[in-house]
Amino acid sequence: MRLSSLWVGALVVLGLSFSHGASAQALSAAQDFADLSASAEALADNAAQNSTGGLASVFARQRCVSGYTFDGKQGALALTVGMTNYRLFNPDTNSFDTVSMRSYNGCPAGPTLSVKPGMRLDVTLNNRLPAESPATCPPNPDPAAPHCFNTTNLHTHGLHVSPSGHADNVMVSVAPNASFDYRFEIPASHPAGTFWYHSHQHGSTAIDVSSGMAGVLIVRGSRTAAARAANGGIADIDTILHRRERQQPFREHVMLFQQIEYGCFDNATASAPLANPATQAWVCPPGGVGEIRNYTNQLNFVADPRPGHAGEFNSTWAISGRYTQINGVVQPVFPGVASYVPAGEIRRWRMIHGGNRDTINVKIVRANLPALGLADSPALSTGDVDSATRAAASRLSAAHGRAQQTTLDALCNGETVKQVEIAVDGLTRASMVEKDVNTLDPGYRSDVLVAFPQPGLYCILDEAASAAATINFRRHSASVKDRRLLAFARVGPGTNIPAYVDDGLGHSKYWQYVRNQLVDANQNLPRDVLADLNRLDTRAFAPPRVTDGVPARTVPVAFDVDTSSGAPHFVINDRLYDMSRIDHTATLGTLEEWRVSATVAGGGHVFHIHVNPFRVADVLNPAGQSIYDSTGACTQAELATGDAEYCTQRDVLRDTVFVKPGYTLVLRTRYEDFTGQFVMHCHILDHEDQGMMQNVAIVAAQGTGSAGLPAGANGGNGANGSKLAQLLKPTGIAALPVIGDLLAKLFGTASNQLDAALAASLCKGSR
Repeated sequence: MRLSSLWVGALVVLGLSFSHGASAQALSAAQDFADLSASAEALADNAAQNSTGGLASVFARQRCVSGYTFDGKQGALALTVGMTNYRLFNPDTNSFDTVSMRSYNGCPAGPTLSVKPGMRLDVTLNNRLPAESPATCPPNPDPAAPHCFNTTNLHTHGLHVSPSGHADNVMVSVAPNASFDYRFEIPASHPAGTFWYHSHQHGSTAIDVSSGMAGVLIVRGSRTAAARAANGGIADIDTILHRRERQQPFREHVMLFQQIEYGCFDNATASAPLANPATQAWVCPPGGVGEIRNYTNQLNFVADPRPGHAGEFNSTWAISGRYTQINGVVQPVFPGVASYVPAGEIRRWRMIHGGNRDTINVKIVRANLPALGLADSPALSTGDVDSATRAAASRLSAAHGRAQQTTLDALCNGETVKQVEIAVDGLTRASMVEKDVNTLDPGYRSDVLVAFPQPGLYCILDEAASAAATINFRRHSASVKDRRLLAFARVGPGTNIPAYVDDGLGHSKYWQYVRNQLVDANQNLPRDVLADLNRLDTRAFAPPRVTDGVPARTVPVAFDVDTSSGAPHFVINDRLYDMSRIDHTATLGTLEEWRVSATVAGGGHVFHIHVNPFRVADVLNPAGQSIYDSTGACTQAELATGDAEYCTQRDVLRDTVFVKPGYTLVLRTRYEDFTGQFVMHCHILDHEDQGMMQNVAIVAAQGTGSAGLPAGANGGNGANGSKLAQLLKPTGIAALPVIGDLLAKLFGTASNQLDAALAASLCKGSR
């Protein structure tokens, strides 16, 4: 195992006083980007970040580890859950707020874990949160009400691994002062890609993830296109993402987007966050400590008290005035306040929406330097970029709340830098696509190649959008999502991207530049693969297509928020979640079609299913018509809606997808390799915690293996293969699922039924 990238002081604003005198002092008004990539380059960059004092964050003392790289057949680490105090920048007040959040290892984000196909990852989860009481964690909690905030577990989002026993088992509950040993056996056939992990305890998932209990998990691959036959038809796109010179891999940056909806309160029992009486934005007084206390006045939809929003019901996230952060930093400077990305250098951005409260529309535009009183040219020096950074930081620091929107409109209106997307939800696309705006909903991942065209300052934006295209839209809600700054990007001298001649196919200079660089650097590819790459066709590196054929059945999945009884009920197919009920049962190896819809009244929802990804076969508009024409492109009618998110989704393989109100998504999935019980749910996690989840059980055909194991396997890491010594190691309620497995062997009872019975009988004594 290699330890990577100590982000010492990376969460520190290096001082708030601002002067146009010394460059170092002026640049210290901005926050350094903290790279979560587990690479030597990230290590060097992060180590260069340091504090000049004054506002030193707790992380400067704790030396948070940004990543671990596991090189062997097995890797191991511990994640300890506890409460941690640290500072977050608040652009609304241009100051720092102290917050107290649930965290992994005392850091605002968990470490990035880099693994390989065919290896085993062992994770010991230690829960050191305060003890629960029967009032906060009742023995038989209402599955439609948030509960047990200090009980947790672990989910590897997007990994194709067993859902049983000590693997990706979200039926496990790890109570305070308990520990649980996870063993994730990553199949040798697993695709390389960007995944993530987070807490998944029903009843407290949202409060955990909204506190920052999430981390990135990267599967790195080295299987070449030339050796596809020997590797079962699998090749990894990682093997072609390099420069022509010395075959150096593209530099990568890991960007974990989080949305920490903290509030400060009058006293220990208050439930409503303190707010600015004029704007209703949440505020923290001197000495106040921000918290996430409940799902009533936080993590919710409420009557909007803001001026100009009378009669609207909006997300508390929008009302709060909080900002999306990147790797624990609000509005950082990328790649750092004293470093630059060379113009023309292609870099891989691994973007992960690890938040819960808002859709993110990532857009990169060149800053308007004349608007800052500075001259612009294609040949700016690093000193010019320093001046632009100082001027932009000064301009933005003087604008708060709505005024910052006006400032961004004037400052961030230059050329749009296209993002060339190579993978969705960790799975390589069959062909790369270029995007002006990259829409990320909770749980999404997007791998893109980015090259800046020339030196200068650039804005990384969360672009404005129609609220109907976001997760925060319902009837009687605001109609527009505001534009926000995610980060500034500093680009220094390098090789400017030339203005290519129009190729007649609508491809931008960015697409052509990336294509030419990749083709030039990969002349040793098999002839057919190289010919495909000349069109940025990457089907040779995409996962094998397993969703062709005739589905065994069609399964309706209807998301809705039922308010017929007054209080909202978050339901799927008109049912609230019941842990003891299996909602869907299928046989290993079968192909199914799922028709996933969201009602207009209930707003949009984010569909996610564990273990097996799905292919987006079609998208039907509210009239029941496909939004795609015969070529697979969006129809003019769909383009006229102004929301093109689905236009690059047909036939894409993924594990999480936004379902717009009134739309129906036709998804196809094949249940491969693993039997056992897992869940599908809305990834707006407060919806999940309040009942918008269902259980799925995959059973083996007769004689094909044990629960949680590949067909033909016996023993080992599956639900029926745990050894007694391993069963006794965890403490508290965390051991229940494996105890249930043992009793199932002895008495022939379904293990999930025994788990529920044990939980009911033992929960009283374990809390």
